[in-house]
Amino acid sequence: MPPNDNLLTISVIGKPKGNVPLELFKAIRERGGEVEDCRIAQIGDRLSANLLVSGNWSTLGRLETALPGIAEKLDLQVRYERCEARPFNPDFRPYAAEVIAPQEPNLLVNILEFFQHQDVVVMEISTQKYASTYTGAEMVSVQMVLHVPVSQHPQALRESFMDLCDDLNADGMLDPIKT
Repeated sequence: MPPNDNLLTISVIGKPKGNVPLELFKAIRERGGEVEDCRIAQIGDRLSANLLVSGNWSTLGRLETALPGIAEKLDLQVRYERCEARPFNPDFRPYAAEVIAPQEPNLLVNILEFFQHQDVVVMEISTQKYASTYTGAEMVSVQMVLHVPVSQHPQALRESFMDLCDDLNADGMLDPIKT
């Protein structure tokens, strides 16, 4: 991303009718903006989108002016705000964690508290409940992107994480992200 570009974060929620992502991307391009990062998913019966858009000052101004009309046209709730680029921090390594476990109300709290006590920063989290095909048991799948301090010993963290998974009656995986 060029250093002179400004950034705008846009959050959208609405009913998934038509092709909302296409309409959003077209509206952004028509005003000269570029989508740098986005997450779009259907959550329940709603479409949720988070986008990071770059462009010069006037491009983002045109987009900010147009967003209320775009939201009305597509029947969306939209929130937007100018922001800065995500800071790079060489003191952390990227890791991926995955947990598959029986559904239990405190599962996420237990996992997040574990990582907090390890000084690990949770950057992304995605969960999905489902019924096991074979047994019908209520299960949950959790995927996370983590920033692990470089000072953290990888094998010790992995062993502690596996102990947590054993305590939660869960299967887990913790591996570095290879980019």
